[in-house]
Amino acid sequence: MPDTESYSFLSSLPADLFAPPPGPMMLFDKFPPEDMFWFIHCLLFISLCLVLVGYQTKISSIATGIFILIICGFTFSIGKINHNILLGITPIVMAFSNWGAAFSVDTVMGRVPKKVESWPLALLALMIGFMMFTAGVPKILGGWLDHATQATEGHFLNQFFANERQAMLAPYVLYLKMDLIWELLDWATIIFEIGFLFAVLKSRWVKLFICFALIFHLLNLLILNIIFIFNFIAYAAFFDWTKIFVKFTAWISDFIKKPSYPDYYSGVIFGVLLFILFLVIRIISDMDILLQDSAVVFYDVLFSVVAIVIVLFLAARKISVVLDNRRDRVYT
Repeated sequence: MPDTESYSFLSSLPADLFAPPPGPMMLFDKFPPEDMFWFIHCLLFISLCLVLVGYQTKISSIATGIFILIICGFTFSIGKINHNILLGITPIVMAFSNWGAAFSVDTVMGRVPKKVESWPLALLALMIGFMMFTAGVPKILGGWLDHATQATEGHFLNQFFANERQAMLAPYVLYLKMDLIWELLDWATIIFEIGFLFAVLKSRWVKLFICFALIFHLLNLLILNIIFIFNFIAYAAFFDWTKIFVKFTAWISDFIKKPSYPDYYSGVIFGVLLFILFLVIRIISDMDILLQDSAVVFYDVLFSVVAIVIVLFLAARKISVVLDNRRDRVYT
Protein backbone atom coordinates (compact mmCIF):
# COMPACT_ATOMS: atom_id res chain seq x y z
CA MET A 1 0.00 0.00 0.00
CA PRO A 2 1.30 3.45 -0.88
CA ASP A 3 1.58 6.16 1.70
CA THR A 4 -1.36 8.57 1.65
CA GLU A 5 1.06 11.37 0.76
CA SER A 6 1.42 9.76 -2.68
CA TYR A 7 -2.24 10.50 -3.50
CA SER A 8 -1.49 14.17 -4.14
CA PHE A 9 1.55 13.28 -6.24
CA LEU A 10 -0.27 10.73 -8.40
CA SER A 11 -3.26 12.99 -9.01
CA SER A 12 -0.93 15.78 -10.17
CA LEU A 13 0.70 13.65 -12.89
CA PRO A 14 -0.37 14.33 -16.50
CA ALA A 15 -2.24 11.73 -18.52
CA ASP A 16 0.84 11.20 -20.71
CA LEU A 17 2.58 9.53 -17.76
CA PHE A 18 -0.31 7.14 -17.12
CA ALA A 19 1.04 3.73 -18.21
CA PRO A 20 -1.04 1.02 -16.54
CA PRO A 21 0.11 -2.61 -16.60
CA PRO A 22 -2.02 -5.13 -18.55
CA GLY A 23 -5.32 -5.58 -16.76
CA PRO A 24 -8.38 -3.67 -15.56
CA MET A 25 -6.45 -0.44 -15.01
CA MET A 26 -6.23 -0.08 -18.78
CA LEU A 27 -9.90 0.95 -18.70
CA PHE A 28 -8.72 4.31 -17.34
CA ASP A 29 -6.89 6.92 -19.39
CA LYS A 30 -5.46 9.07 -16.60
CA PHE A 31 -4.93 9.30 -12.85
CA PRO A 32 -8.03 10.18 -10.82
CA PRO A 33 -8.23 13.39 -8.75
CA GLU A 34 -6.92 13.36 -5.19
CA ASP A 35 -10.45 13.38 -3.74
CA MET A 36 -11.16 10.09 -5.48
CA PHE A 37 -8.05 8.53 -3.93
CA TRP A 38 -9.21 9.62 -0.48
CA PHE A 39 -12.73 8.34 -1.15
CA ILE A 40 -11.38 4.89 -2.04
CA HIS A 41 -9.06 5.07 0.98
CA CYS A 42 -12.01 5.77 3.30
CA LEU A 43 -13.95 2.86 1.80
CA LEU A 44 -10.92 0.67 2.35
CA PHE A 45 -10.69 1.74 6.00
CA ILE A 46 -14.39 0.96 6.54
CA SER A 47 -14.14 -2.44 4.88
CA LEU A 48 -11.05 -3.30 6.93
CA CYS A 49 -12.90 -2.46 10.13
CA LEU A 50 -15.78 -4.69 9.04
CA VAL A 51 -13.35 -7.55 8.35
CA LEU A 52 -11.75 -6.99 11.76
CA VAL A 53 -15.03 -7.43 13.65
CA GLY A 54 -16.37 -10.02 11.19
CA TYR A 55 -19.46 -8.20 9.96
CA GLN A 56 -20.62 -9.37 6.53
CA THR A 57 -17.17 -10.93 6.39
CA LYS A 58 -17.36 -12.33 2.89
CA ILE A 59 -18.54 -9.11 1.27
CA SER A 60 -16.25 -6.86 3.31
CA SER A 61 -13.23 -9.11 2.59
CA ILE A 62 -13.83 -8.98 -1.16
CA ALA A 63 -14.35 -5.20 -0.96
CA THR A 64 -11.12 -4.80 1.00
CA GLY A 65 -9.13 -6.69 -1.60
CA ILE A 66 -10.67 -4.76 -4.48
CA PHE A 67 -9.98 -1.36 -2.89
CA ILE A 68 -6.36 -2.35 -2.20
CA LEU A 69 -5.91 -3.56 -5.78
CA ILE A 70 -7.41 -0.34 -7.18
CA ILE A 71 -5.03 1.85 -5.20
CA CYS A 72 -2.08 -0.39 -6.03
CA GLY A 73 -3.15 -0.45 -9.68
CA PHE A 74 -2.95 3.33 -9.97
CA THR A 75 0.37 3.31 -8.12
CA PHE A 76 1.76 0.71 -10.54
CA SER A 77 0.63 2.86 -13.48
CA ILE A 78 3.73 5.03 -13.27
CA GLY A 79 5.91 2.13 -14.40
CA LYS A 80 7.12 0.71 -11.06
CA ILE A 81 5.38 -2.48 -9.91
CA ASN A 82 5.95 -3.38 -6.27
CA HIS A 83 5.70 -6.75 -4.55
CA ASN A 84 2.53 -6.11 -2.51
CA ILE A 85 -0.22 -7.49 -4.72
CA LEU A 86 -0.76 -10.43 -2.34
CA LEU A 87 -2.06 -7.92 0.18
CA GLY A 88 -5.11 -7.43 -2.02
CA ILE A 89 -5.45 -10.96 -3.34
CA THR A 90 -5.41 -12.69 0.05
CA PRO A 91 -8.67 -11.25 1.50
CA ILE A 92 -10.51 -11.86 -1.78
CA VAL A 93 -9.47 -15.52 -1.92
CA MET A 94 -9.94 -16.16 1.81
CA ALA A 95 -13.42 -14.60 1.67
CA PHE A 96 -14.62 -17.87 0.14
CA SER A 97 -13.08 -19.97 2.92
CA ASN A 98 -15.81 -18.73 5.30
CA TRP A 99 -13.17 -17.32 7.63
CA GLY A 100 -15.92 -15.41 9.40
CA ALA A 101 -17.24 -18.65 10.86
CA ALA A 102 -15.63 -18.00 14.26
CA PHE A 103 -15.11 -15.00 16.54
CA SER A 104 -17.17 -12.64 14.40
CA VAL A 105 -20.31 -10.58 14.53
CA ASP A 106 -21.68 -12.83 11.78
CA THR A 107 -21.27 -15.86 14.04
CA VAL A 108 -22.93 -14.20 17.02
CA MET A 109 -25.86 -13.20 14.82
CA GLY A 110 -26.05 -16.68 13.31
CA ARG A 111 -25.52 -15.45 9.75
CA VAL A 112 -22.88 -17.87 8.55
CA PRO A 113 -22.49 -21.65 8.63
CA LYS A 114 -19.64 -23.06 10.66
CA LYS A 115 -18.27 -25.11 7.76
CA VAL A 116 -14.90 -23.84 6.57
CA GLU A 117 -13.76 -24.43 2.99
CA SER A 118 -10.17 -25.53 2.34
CA TRP A 119 -9.97 -25.00 -1.43
CA PRO A 120 -9.24 -21.25 -1.11
CA LEU A 121 -5.97 -22.12 0.64
CA ALA A 122 -5.04 -24.36 -2.28
CA LEU A 123 -5.93 -21.55 -4.70
CA LEU A 124 -3.88 -19.04 -2.69
CA ALA A 125 -0.91 -21.43 -2.70
CA LEU A 126 -1.27 -21.81 -6.46
CA MET A 127 -1.30 -18.02 -6.92
CA ILE A 128 1.81 -17.60 -4.78
CA GLY A 129 3.53 -20.40 -6.68
CA PHE A 130 2.62 -18.85 -10.03
CA MET A 131 3.93 -15.44 -8.91
CA MET A 132 7.19 -17.02 -7.83
CA PHE A 133 7.39 -18.95 -11.09
CA THR A 134 6.93 -15.81 -13.18
CA ALA A 135 9.77 -14.24 -11.20
CA GLY A 136 12.07 -17.22 -11.74
CA VAL A 137 11.62 -17.78 -15.48
CA PRO A 138 12.91 -14.31 -16.53
CA LYS A 139 15.94 -14.88 -14.32
CA ILE A 140 16.73 -18.11 -16.17
CA LEU A 141 16.32 -16.39 -19.53
CA GLY A 142 18.46 -13.51 -18.25
CA GLY A 143 21.44 -15.75 -17.52
CA TRP A 144 21.24 -16.17 -13.75
CA LEU A 145 22.49 -19.75 -14.09
CA ASP A 146 25.59 -18.72 -16.01
CA HIS A 147 28.52 -19.68 -13.78
CA ALA A 148 30.68 -16.93 -15.32
CA THR A 149 28.53 -14.18 -13.81
CA GLN A 150 26.92 -13.61 -10.44
CA ALA A 151 23.52 -11.98 -10.98
CA THR A 152 22.72 -11.64 -7.29
CA GLU A 153 25.95 -9.73 -6.74
CA GLY A 154 25.14 -7.43 -9.65
CA HIS A 155 21.68 -6.83 -8.22
CA PHE A 156 23.22 -6.09 -4.84
CA LEU A 157 25.66 -3.56 -6.29
CA ASN A 158 22.85 -1.85 -8.19
CA GLN A 159 20.77 -1.57 -5.03
CA PHE A 160 23.74 -0.35 -3.00
CA PHE A 161 25.06 2.35 -5.34
CA ALA A 162 22.17 3.28 -7.65
CA ASN A 163 19.33 3.09 -5.13
CA GLU A 164 21.47 3.83 -2.06
CA ARG A 165 20.10 0.89 -0.09
CA GLN A 166 22.97 0.75 2.38
CA ALA A 167 21.38 -0.29 5.66
CA MET A 168 21.55 -3.51 7.65
CA LEU A 169 24.35 -5.87 6.46
CA ALA A 170 24.85 -4.23 3.07
CA PRO A 171 28.00 -2.23 4.00
CA TYR A 172 29.69 -5.37 5.34
CA VAL A 173 28.74 -7.55 2.36
CA LEU A 174 30.13 -4.96 -0.06
CA TYR A 175 33.73 -5.75 0.86
CA LEU A 176 33.39 -9.52 0.94
CA LYS A 177 34.94 -11.52 -1.87
CA MET A 178 32.60 -14.48 -2.17
CA ASP A 179 31.94 -15.38 -5.82
CA LEU A 180 31.07 -18.96 -4.91
CA ILE A 181 28.44 -17.82 -2.40
CA TRP A 182 26.96 -15.35 -4.89
CA GLU A 183 26.72 -18.13 -7.48
CA LEU A 184 25.05 -20.43 -4.96
CA LEU A 185 22.56 -17.67 -4.19
CA ASP A 186 21.82 -17.38 -7.91
CA TRP A 187 20.99 -21.07 -8.15
CA ALA A 188 19.12 -21.16 -4.83
CA THR A 189 16.93 -18.27 -5.94
CA ILE A 190 16.00 -19.99 -9.20
CA ILE A 191 15.33 -23.35 -7.52
CA PHE A 192 13.17 -21.70 -4.87
CA GLU A 193 11.12 -19.52 -7.23
CA ILE A 194 10.56 -22.26 -9.84
CA GLY A 195 10.04 -24.99 -7.26
CA PHE A 196 7.31 -23.16 -5.36
CA LEU A 197 4.79 -23.82 -8.15
CA PHE A 198 5.43 -27.58 -8.03
CA ALA A 199 5.25 -27.56 -4.24
CA VAL A 200 1.53 -26.79 -4.54
CA LEU A 201 0.98 -30.49 -5.24
CA LYS A 202 1.26 -31.25 -1.51
CA SER A 203 0.33 -29.13 1.50
CA ARG A 204 3.48 -30.16 3.38
CA TRP A 205 5.64 -28.97 0.50
CA VAL A 206 3.80 -25.63 0.47
CA LYS A 207 4.51 -25.09 4.16
CA LEU A 208 8.16 -26.07 3.64
CA PHE A 209 8.53 -23.59 0.78
CA ILE A 210 6.86 -20.89 2.85
CA CYS A 211 9.61 -21.46 5.43
CA PHE A 212 12.15 -21.10 2.60
CA ALA A 213 10.34 -17.93 1.51
CA LEU A 214 10.73 -16.38 4.95
CA ILE A 215 14.47 -17.11 4.88
CA PHE A 216 14.66 -15.76 1.32
CA HIS A 217 12.87 -12.54 2.30
CA LEU A 218 15.06 -12.08 5.37
CA LEU A 219 18.22 -12.32 3.25
CA ASN A 220 16.75 -9.82 0.80
CA LEU A 221 16.02 -7.50 3.70
CA LEU A 222 19.43 -7.79 5.36
CA ILE A 223 21.57 -7.67 2.22
CA LEU A 224 19.55 -5.97 -0.52
CA ASN A 225 17.28 -3.89 1.75
CA ILE A 226 14.29 -5.07 -0.31
CA ILE A 227 11.08 -5.47 1.67
CA PHE A 228 8.53 -8.27 1.16
CA ILE A 229 6.66 -7.82 4.43
CA PHE A 230 3.24 -7.68 2.73
CA ASN A 231 3.73 -11.27 1.51
CA PHE A 232 3.65 -12.37 5.13
CA ILE A 233 -0.12 -11.74 5.16
CA ALA A 234 -0.56 -14.51 2.60
CA TYR A 235 1.92 -16.82 4.32
CA ALA A 236 0.09 -16.40 7.63
CA ALA A 237 -3.01 -18.01 6.12
CA PHE A 238 -1.16 -21.36 6.14
CA PHE A 239 -0.16 -21.09 9.79
CA ASP A 240 -1.89 -23.38 12.29
CA TRP A 241 -3.69 -20.70 14.30
CA THR A 242 -5.89 -23.29 16.01
CA LYS A 243 -3.01 -24.66 18.09
CA ILE A 244 -1.99 -21.14 19.07
CA PHE A 245 -5.53 -20.25 20.06
CA VAL A 246 -6.01 -23.46 22.07
CA LYS A 247 -2.85 -22.73 24.07
CA PHE A 248 -3.86 -19.09 24.47
CA THR A 249 -7.31 -20.13 25.70
CA ALA A 250 -5.74 -22.46 28.28
CA TRP A 251 -3.47 -19.62 29.44
CA ILE A 252 -6.42 -17.23 29.80
CA SER A 253 -8.37 -19.86 31.70
CA ASP A 254 -5.51 -20.34 34.18
CA PHE A 255 -4.96 -16.57 34.46
CA ILE A 256 -8.55 -15.63 35.31
CA LYS A 257 -9.11 -18.83 37.33
CA LYS A 258 -12.32 -19.50 35.45
CA PRO A 259 -12.52 -22.78 33.51
CA SER A 260 -15.61 -21.90 31.47
CA TYR A 261 -16.56 -18.68 29.69
CA PRO A 262 -18.07 -17.73 26.32
CA ASP A 263 -16.21 -19.09 23.28
CA TYR A 264 -15.59 -15.66 21.85
CA TYR A 265 -14.00 -14.35 25.07
CA SER A 266 -10.51 -15.62 24.29
CA GLY A 267 -10.83 -14.51 20.67
CA VAL A 268 -11.64 -10.95 21.71
CA ILE A 269 -8.73 -10.81 24.17
CA PHE A 270 -6.36 -12.35 21.62
CA GLY A 271 -7.41 -9.83 18.97
CA VAL A 272 -7.15 -6.85 21.32
CA LEU A 273 -3.66 -7.86 22.47
CA LEU A 274 -2.51 -8.29 18.87
CA PHE A 275 -3.97 -4.90 17.96
CA ILE A 276 -2.18 -3.21 20.86
CA LEU A 277 1.08 -4.97 19.98
CA PHE A 278 0.91 -3.91 16.33
CA LEU A 279 -0.03 -0.38 17.34
CA VAL A 280 3.00 -0.08 19.63
CA ILE A 281 5.28 -1.49 16.92
CA ARG A 282 3.89 0.96 14.37
CA ILE A 283 4.35 3.91 16.75
CA ILE A 284 7.97 2.92 17.39
CA SER A 285 8.53 2.61 13.63
CA ASP A 286 6.99 6.03 12.92
CA MET A 287 9.19 7.63 15.57
CA ASP A 288 12.13 6.73 13.32
CA ILE A 289 14.39 6.05 16.29
CA LEU A 290 15.97 3.04 14.62
CA LEU A 291 17.14 2.63 11.03
CA GLN A 292 17.14 6.33 10.26
CA ASP A 293 17.48 7.44 6.63
CA SER A 294 16.77 3.93 5.42
CA ALA A 295 14.16 2.32 3.17
CA VAL A 296 13.87 -0.36 5.84
CA VAL A 297 11.73 0.43 8.88
CA PHE A 298 11.60 -1.12 12.32
CA TYR A 299 8.53 -3.32 11.82
CA ASP A 300 10.01 -4.80 8.64
CA VAL A 301 12.99 -6.10 10.57
CA LEU A 302 10.99 -7.14 13.63
CA PHE A 303 8.37 -9.18 11.76
CA SER A 304 11.02 -10.79 9.55
CA VAL A 305 13.12 -11.83 12.54
CA VAL A 306 10.09 -13.08 14.48
CA ALA A 307 9.02 -15.14 11.45
CA ILE A 308 12.46 -16.75 11.23
CA VAL A 309 12.45 -17.50 14.96
CA ILE A 310 9.10 -19.24 14.55
CA VAL A 311 10.43 -21.23 11.60
CA LEU A 312 13.51 -22.32 13.54
CA PHE A 313 11.37 -23.28 16.53
CA LEU A 314 9.00 -25.37 14.42
CA ALA A 315 11.93 -26.99 12.61
CA ALA A 316 13.62 -27.86 15.91
CA ARG A 317 10.40 -29.31 17.27
CA LYS A 318 9.84 -31.35 14.11
CA ILE A 319 13.39 -32.72 14.23
CA SER A 320 12.91 -33.57 17.89
CA VAL A 321 9.73 -35.51 17.13
CA VAL A 322 11.42 -37.42 14.30
CA LEU A 323 14.40 -38.33 16.49
CA ASP A 324 12.10 -39.46 19.32
CA ASN A 325 10.14 -41.69 16.92
CA ARG A 326 13.34 -43.26 15.60
CA ARG A 327 14.60 -43.80 19.13
CA ASP A 328 11.34 -45.48 20.08
CA ARG A 329 11.55 -47.82 17.05
CA VAL A 330 15.11 -48.77 17.96
CA TYR A 331 14.23 -49.70 21.52
CA THR A 332 11.06 -51.53 20.55
